[in-house]
Amino acid sequence: MTIIFKALTKELLQNIFLSLAFLNSLLIIEKLLKLSKVFASVGIDLINLFKIVILLQPQLLIFTLPMALLMGILLTYGRVQTDNEMTIFMVSGMPYKKAFKPAIYIGLIAFSFTVLMSFYLAPSAVNLVREKILTILAERAPLGIEEGVFNQGFKGITIFVKEKPDSLTLKEVIIFDERKEETKIVIAKAGRITKEKENINLSLLDGKVYFNKDITLNQINFKEYIFKLSPNIEPIAKKISEFSIFELISKIGSDEKRKTDYKLELYKRFSLPLLCIVSVFLSPFLCRLIGKSGRIGGVTVGLLVFTIYYILMIYGANLAKAGKVSAEVGSLLPIIIMGLFTFFSYNKIKA
Repeated sequence: MTIIFKALTKELLQNIFLSLAFLNSLLIIEKLLKLSKVFASVGIDLINLFKIVILLQPQLLIFTLPMALLMGILLTYGRVQTDNEMTIFMVSGMPYKKAFKPAIYIGLIAFSFTVLMSFYLAPSAVNLVREKILTILAERAPLGIEEGVFNQGFKGITIFVKEKPDSLTLKEVIIFDERKEETKIVIAKAGRITKEKENINLSLLDGKVYFNKDITLNQINFKEYIFKLSPNIEPIAKKISEFSIFELISKIGSDEKRKTDYKLELYKRFSLPLLCIVSVFLSPFLCRLIGKSGRIGGVTVGLLVFTIYYILMIYGANLAKAGKVSAEVGSLLPIIIMGLFTFFSYNKIKA
């Protein structure tokens, strides 16, 4: 029996990791599309892109790990049933439920990892992603200023450079600044790019500044003028899903207007890890349901289960936002319904 459990555990882990890689690849594409807008003007090298992808994994795994767990179990035991191995197990005296013992242990481990990621790793990793993006933007911003084109990589600012002898030296610079109410135009014969923390400074030489005040146009001549630039980081503004548990609890007490949103996110952090436990104990019933349809049946049923879960999650959240149910009930609705169904279906299996 130990040999059978070892073989099942090995196959389970292989299928779970393959499912996890597939699901994470799908979700990471959407994240990379958003990042491409942030780095459109400055670009990003492969090493830093790889680091950001790694840091994004905890946030993705909260959602993909329960799904990969269920799909891995259905793929494994679907194959076992197709090859009639489950029949051999039962004829040999192994109860049907006992064959899922390796899946239960793996499910408990997945539950622990999801709790860790949901409460600590995901919010911390997202903060690291933000810091990393700020650093990359500050380092690569000089590369985003190209000669002979209108550069708009900084919010509210258009920069034109006639010549750029090297990455830090500029010649014949024109800047159109719309960040304040008073529009400002800066013209300089030369300039040099310098860095100051996350900001970029343009040290401009021998030029003029034109700015409007009321209905008059004013002009100032200068020998040297320090023009400060800030990278445009609006696309990575912090979202509710990125707050830590303590931040969410604090916001619930202080922000009455968005109290329901913070509560929904807080209780969702509890429900997603529980989905791992539900997936494990629901799988024996689902495996009997798919019969000998094999891997295709396992993938189809697994995706269907999680489609139902996310529909219930969205429905519960909408009910809570509309004030028809409390935030606790709205956020825990899918796990309550699926938990009750799992309890009755698991107890219904006699063998």
